[in-house]
Amino acid sequence: MRQPLCGTFNPSIDAKGRMSFPSKLRDILGGEFYLCLSHDKRYIAAFSIEDFDEYSKKLFDLPGAAGEQIRRDVLAGAEKQTPDAQGRIFISQKLRDKAGITGDVTVIGNYNRAEIWASDRLEASKTEVDEAEIKALLATISL
Repeated sequence: MRQPLCGTFNPSIDAKGRMSFPSKLRDILGGEFYLCLSHDKRYIAAFSIEDFDEYSKKLFDLPGAAGEQIRRDVLAGAEKQTPDAQGRIFISQKLRDKAGITGDVTVIGNYNRAEIWASDRLEASKTEVDEAEIKALLATISL
């Protein structure tokens, strides 16, 4: 089994959308990977080729007009990435706009994907879930 993606990184992103993608995550994702808007449209997800294929197949199992719209939203904006010699990737203006990325970014590993967030949006998301609910869920896990 491949290593899980984990860690928090704060790379800089320039006005043209070039960003140094964290080497720890690149090493696990592989030489090429996909970027796409998350289905909740809050961040950009980075998937290995294999995991993107699996995710795409799950999207095609979603029924009806809503499933069709989700596929359009996620797959139409997907971008295959090959980091350059310095480990930089290019994030299109379209993806940056949809994810609300206008300044600082935070990249986090989240098991089978990396997430590229507008730093302020990630911080705001941490207050959206009740602390008691988090504690209750964690209590169900035995180590």
